[in-house]
Amino acid sequence: MLHLPSLQGGEPGSSRVSALGEYCYFARMELERERVVLLHGLSRTRWSMARLAAALREAGYMVENWGYPSRSRGIADLVRQCRARCAALPGDARTHFVGHSLGGLIVRAALSNSFGGEPPASLRLGRIVLIGTPNRGALAVSRLQRKPLLRWLPGLLGRPAHELARDAVGLADLGCPATEIGIVFGTRRFHPLNPSAWINWLHHAQEPSDGTVECDSAALAGASDSVAVDAGHSFLPGDPRVIAAVLRFLKEGRF
Repeated sequence: MLHLPSLQGGEPGSSRVSALGEYCYFARMELERERVVLLHGLSRTRWSMARLAAALREAGYMVENWGYPSRSRGIADLVRQCRARCAALPGDARTHFVGHSLGGLIVRAALSNSFGGEPPASLRLGRIVLIGTPNRGALAVSRLQRKPLLRWLPGLLGRPAHELARDAVGLADLGCPATEIGIVFGTRRFHPLNPSAWINWLHHAQEPSDGTVECDSAALAGASDSVAVDAGHSFLPGDPRVIAAVLRFLKEGRF
């Protein structure tokens, strides 16, 4: 652990001022040994995580903001792809992960023993934050799948949507990495730009949710901590309160 030297009486060019410069240099070097990998949600791009990425870089982290074909591949393929990218990361830094929605499921599975694989042995795993992640699926998908004429609609968002019905087979088998995990969930049930919120509204849904993912679905057994934010699903990653919560958890392991 680094300790800030006393600077009382320091003059320009003095050893005390030089000590401060050395402290700042080594403190930044200590933080830069930590990396954060970001994964966006279904039917989004890495740009949806841009504000969070910028805040993490400002805090001194090395940031990998990964894009992936969320619309065209099933969950198993996406997990294998993510695991391969994790294995290619340099082993020189402790690496944290932050996933929004589907991205959180992919993180969970890629860093667990799922789909016939295992986490890369070279990865120095840090903490994980799951933002609005449907750990038990989403009722909006289930509601549509129960209607023969509408069960195709979830596919408009992308192929994985068909696998995200509430308590769908396979979700429970995605695994849970052996590390500190923080859960961020939204509580704003309706936003006009959220298609799932309209589906739930038309079905008179009363469950607490972010408009897409129910709060009890975002929960995960074994998580270290959780925090609720009054925001809708699609807007969680860029919300200043969510960004602050992510920074706090990555640093301290709590919200």
